[in-house]
Amino acid sequence: MTRDPAHLVIPSLLPSPNLDGVQRVLVIQPHYDDADIAAGGTLASLADAGAAVRYCTVLDDLVGVIDETLSDEAAAASLLRDQRAAAAIIGVKELTHLGFPDAGNWSRFDVRPHLFREIREFRPDVIFTADPWLSVEAHRDHWEVGSVAAEAAILFGIPKLSSSNVSVDAAWRAAPPFDLRAVVFFYTDEPNTFVLIDGTWGRKSAAVSEYRAQFSVEELPQLVATLDAKAAQVARVGVGAGRLPTGTTRAEAFKVIDPRALHGAR
Repeated sequence: MTRDPAHLVIPSLLPSPNLDGVQRVLVIQPHYDDADIAAGGTLASLADAGAAVRYCTVLDDLVGVIDETLSDEAAAASLLRDQRAAAAIIGVKELTHLGFPDAGNWSRFDVRPHLFREIREFRPDVIFTADPWLSVEAHRDHWEVGSVAAEAAILFGIPKLSSSNVSVDAAWRAAPPFDLRAVVFFYTDEPNTFVLIDGTWGRKSAAVSEYRAQFSVEELPQLVATLDAKAAQVARVGVGAGRLPTGTTRAEAFKVIDPRALHGAR
């Protein structure tokens, strides 16, 4: 057996899908602000191009609310205000919430039937979620939600696995099949796709600035400035690699995977 000391990457036989012509985008995010922070510019562009976008937020976000005097009900109302305002800026028309405990004890097997319901009901051609294989990620909420979302993307088509809603399952069984063509991972350190967001950066920054329940008035400008610096860094990498047009100033990076490549079909 010949051993090569260099690290070799064997490419997948399945090419990375592109996002051209996307019609229905389901975003499965851990917390209410994750998608806008990681992918808001891209999602705004997709919405502008006519895609229907639904945000499914898995966790209740209550741990992160900075005003400790609020009841859970008042905190939840504040979170929903933030998210609705941000969604209107990005162009997101639908928001769903699963309500599992933020930074708490929950099982992927409890979450998964709800994700089957989301996928079978909304019938997306693309799913966005957090990359569960990010090399450094200490927050369980992020990697566990990304993992169960990826698993749901490959298992939702199995009739023996029920969703959380029998009516949705019945309608899904009766309808023609649909093509889930890509899973798009944000918060990734293995990007294969770069998206120019020069034209939508203003909306991304405005949307993120609505998340007042979990960021103070001092923290929000710092967060936006950090995201701006990150978008500029991603643009430089993308331009340098020939993946973005010269002159791009802001971009977002993703790992875009054919769902078949998520289960041993590399």
